[in-house]
Amino acid sequence: MAPIIETVDLMKSFKAKKSKEEHMVLRGISIKIMPSNVVVIIGPSGSGKSTLLRCLNRMNEPTSGKIFFEGYDITDPSIDINLIRAQMNMVFQSFNLFMHLTARKNISLALRKVKRMNAEEADRNALEALRKVGLEDKADAFPGQLSGGQQQRVAIARALAMQPKVILFDEPTSALDPELIGEVLDVMMKLASEGMTMVVVTHEMGFAREMADWVFFMDEGLIAEQGPPEEIFVRPQNERTKLFLKRILKEVDAMDPLKPKYEVPGLAPEDSISPDGNR
Repeated sequence: MAPIIETVDLMKSFKAKKSKEEHMVLRGISIKIMPSNVVVIIGPSGSGKSTLLRCLNRMNEPTSGKIFFEGYDITDPSIDINLIRAQMNMVFQSFNLFMHLTARKNISLALRKVKRMNAEEADRNALEALRKVGLEDKADAFPGQLSGGQQQRVAIARALAMQPKVILFDEPTSALDPELIGEVLDVMMKLASEGMTMVVVTHEMGFAREMADWVFFMDEGLIAEQGPPEEIFVRPQNERTKLFLKRILKEVDAMDPLKPKYEVPGLAPEDSISPDGNR
């Protein structure tokens, strides 16, 4: 089976604000993402996770390297990138909803502008997307009348309505209060069970362990380690991976000492850590 997304030696640099120096964020990323897989990207802050995600549909333009979507080189200037983005939709951590539009109109607007649907068809599709995320009854509510979790579910519904082949999630729960995280993760788990290809940047280690088919651990702009979750979380090989898991999962364990524990190889028994990264 061919990958749905592939990057070859992808590099991205940004100019520093107060100097002419280039800051290299991605240092040659070559990855493959298979259809119907849930791929989770983890790593410390500043490792390049979100930059990589945004490069996949060229929301951030790569400095060099190639990106292939279904075999097509989407870094080619002749590619209509808006058509690609309609098939590789993104859900942001900050929702990005129009506050003056209802949930239904937030979704139908993109359908009318990008897919050229008439108002009736766009509304029908918007309602169907809201039904899939359990918010059909909130169709005529404005974002300000919704909780953060509900707003994020509307954002997911907006992506779903486009009928994409891939959804990119950029830390979709990081802006939510802890009690609202579960409702968003439940929707994402449902999408995963239905075979949606998903690329997820997250700190939710519980979601990563339970739902990921493949995990990339990033550090300093590189893929430091990759593999199925049982390898990354139970038998990590890279010392940076071990240190990252030790830190982030010990934080969770300190919050809930009643959670069952497991050990990461290379750590002392007293450093046993929780398998669930929800926080």
